[in-house]
Amino acid sequence: MQDDQTYQILKKCNGKVIIQIDEQLLNAINTHFTIKPQQVEKEVPYQIKKQHNFQRRIVPFFMNQFMHWAEEMGYKQVDGYLRGIHKKKTSKQQKFELGDLKKLFGVINPRTKKIQMETQHKWIEFLSVKAEICVLVNNKIKDQETKQMYIQAIENLKDELKKEQPYDKFLSLCKKEESNNSLFEESKEISIKEEYSSGEYAPTYKNNPYHYLSYAYNNYD
Repeated sequence: MQDDQTYQILKKCNGKVIIQIDEQLLNAINTHFTIKPQQVEKEVPYQIKKQHNFQRRIVPFFMNQFMHWAEEMGYKQVDGYLRGIHKKKTSKQQKFELGDLKKLFGVINPRTKKIQMETQHKWIEFLSVKAEICVLVNNKIKDQETKQMYIQAIENLKDELKKEQPYDKFLSLCKKEESNNSLFEESKEISIKEEYSSGEYAPTYKNNPYHYLSYAYNNYD
């Protein structure tokens, strides 16, 4: 490498290049493009954020549809039970919440045992015979991808019924996915570091810091 050059292209192949680069320039590039761990943690991937937001809409949507279905079917006690919960909402939108579903399948209140048990059974019936239809005919859900997400959510709601405490950890499903994605990215980073630190791919030459480029060039396919 000449003194007035900061880098030199040694070989080009299939959209990749091997270069010989000044060490100071390489350090400057590494410093500029290095992302600190805390920055990575703060940057939530779009798909994870989208899934998290969607997860929070599942229960309000289906419980609202459940209430209308109970009215249509003439289940007066169930309809009254749900509307009683709905009217107590202090928010402007008066949306159902996950806590309402957890309470429904939680500790049985002796005073409302009969209606609570009936509402549980009708919820199970609703998920089996009506929930998917509600998604398919809903004009507010316009794109097919979102419809499929809601349909898949029905299966998740059904799966919760098999648990000892249904819906107790329902929102944690999204957090688990986020954690799994983080572990996947971390494993990829470790794999890359191991590859470049191994003697096979990046031999160290103390006397000549550019010698490894010649090694890579000679072994480049």
